[in-house]
Amino acid sequence: MKRKISLIISVITFLVLITSAVVIAFIKYIVDNFADSSIDEMIFYMISGMNGAASDVFITGIKTSIVPFLLILILLLLPIIRLKKRKNVIEIKFRNKKFEIHFFPIKFLYKYRLIYACILLFVSLLTSYKILGVDNYINRLNEYSTLMDDYYVSGTDVSITFPNEKRNLIILYLESVENSLIDKDNGGGWEYSVIPELENIAQNNLNFSNSDKIGGAHPITGTTWTVGALVATTSGIPLKIPINGNEYTSSENFLAGAYTLGDVLKNEGYNLELMFGSDANFGGRKNYYTYHGDYKIFDVNTAIQEGKMLESEQVWWGFDDSHLFEWAKEEIISLASSDEPFNFTFLTANTHFPNGYLESSAETKFESQYENVFAHSSKQVDEFVKWFEEQDFYNNTTLVILGDHLSMQTEFFSSNIYEGYSRTMYNAFINSSIEPVNAKNRTFSSLDFYPTILGSIGVEIEGNRLGLGTNLFSERETLVEELGFSFVNSELSKNSSFYNRNILQGDYLDLLKKAEQGNQE
Repeated sequence: MKRKISLIISVITFLVLITSAVVIAFIKYIVDNFADSSIDEMIFYMISGMNGAASDVFITGIKTSIVPFLLILILLLLPIIRLKKRKNVIEIKFRNKKFEIHFFPIKFLYKYRLIYACILLFVSLLTSYKILGVDNYINRLNEYSTLMDDYYVSGTDVSITFPNEKRNLIILYLESVENSLIDKDNGGGWEYSVIPELENIAQNNLNFSNSDKIGGAHPITGTTWTVGALVATTSGIPLKIPINGNEYTSSENFLAGAYTLGDVLKNEGYNLELMFGSDANFGGRKNYYTYHGDYKIFDVNTAIQEGKMLESEQVWWGFDDSHLFEWAKEEIISLASSDEPFNFTFLTANTHFPNGYLESSAETKFESQYENVFAHSSKQVDEFVKWFEEQDFYNNTTLVILGDHLSMQTEFFSSNIYEGYSRTMYNAFINSSIEPVNAKNRTFSSLDFYPTILGSIGVEIEGNRLGLGTNLFSERETLVEELGFSFVNSELSKNSSFYNRNILQGDYLDLLKKAEQGNQE
């Protein structure tokens, strides 16, 4: 009976130690690869689901973590496992007394091996809790900010005036593209330019910058991942959902109280279309753009349904960027054939973490795959821009190119950029209808692109502010210039009653009711 109980204890101990090793390996992977990612982003994807994510992302993560996991597990097991059939003992005699020191297993730890395993699990979970910043996140949930109450401007409350001849608008989001990859002499952080074509586009067109060279927007709370960036640049607000908002992004009323770029353009009679090379459902993107503007959506599922590709031909997140640009041109030409103005928005995917997707046609002149992926993406964008400039609709169309957020490949960038360099997201405005008062040495975030995009197509905005964003074409200070970046960033990280009740609206109230019902039960 004792032997059976001992075996059960050993099995449970082993399972607990495996769990501890998984937790420690996971934290190591997060620290090594997502040091700049916010807990808000991680929680967002945990509660909204990862439907539509590329399997390569998970496979790479697992492969990268296998060796560290095994090494950690061995180290945790060593004190309580016998490496040989005989006992590993060192005998020491002192004043005619014999002392035994047991190695592998350590006698005391082996006797209380289950307690040892539980302590290790507790320590690993506590460490994870601290490293991921969960404690800070929970504290922020209990802190309330009035920033939204004081500074939020709804598009329904101010005058938004379009020119008599409405301009078409194309928005191209570049996955993880930041200015760091530009030559440092021109505003980047690299010793050489990885993306010379994008560098030239920014120099020869309008680039809003944090310096007197090529620069861009600073990352700010609630905007530092793709869905958050899409929301920020089209609504002027960060993406914040309650921690108890399970599957919030499946809601058909995504950010019901926000008045977005899609809402504005739809009300002005624009034809709206959106293209992703991945599944549009990922992160609630489909619901956001459907609710706000009723966009026609083209994604990997559309491509399969229309016979443009077979399901078995999917790569990376769905289809590669070569097909994205090819099919985007077809859709744009179709939209341009109508008498109505149009907005076409699309997002690249090849440059997504980890290491990107290198197409077979790409050059490999750099040592790292990630650099080669960015270099090829730069060429693809350049080819699209040249195509755009040759089209009949060019004169009445503005093209906005935005990096959605900083790359998550933190170690890759920190080991290449020079000390003190401030990483910012890329932007270029091509064929804007107006010129800015001042485009250089500005401090701004993704939130400011919402009114700025409208400004680029000649829209006049009363007060030059929408959401929490400021029209960068105007002389008005951005919120971070007016109040200080650190202050605004800190306030946005806190809870907001205004956001919950006026932006989330009914969804938030439903969550409160469910929570109250759960407490009563």
